[in-house]
Amino acid sequence: MFLLYMAGEYISIFLMCALTSLLFFGGWLSPIPGLPDGVLWMIGKMAFFFFIFAMVKAITPRYRYDQLMRIGWKVFLPLSLAWVVLVAFFAQYGLFGGTYARWAIGG
Repeated sequence: MFLLYMAGEYISIFLMCALTSLLFFGGWLSPIPGLPDGVLWMIGKMAFFFFIFAMVKAITPRYRYDQLMRIGWKVFLPLSLAWVVLVAFFAQYGLFGGTYARWAIGG
């Protein structure tokens, strides 16, 4: 059972790396002009993102469920609500958006 769980986790990480490289980083296209495109660029980009996933997984602390709930309710929820208010303020008064922000909200 543990093997199936770990295999599923790594397959999902592999698919996330593939989708990230395809959707946001050009997939098999070369990032350097003049070099040929190909599968090696896709594999290289996927390996880079897999390394990033592995490092994040190894470095971040492992919280217990009660600690996650406390962080969510006491830190992330107030922070996200404050961010919504701040963005609404910027959109209302056209800061960092010019006339488009007023047009987008009907002002």
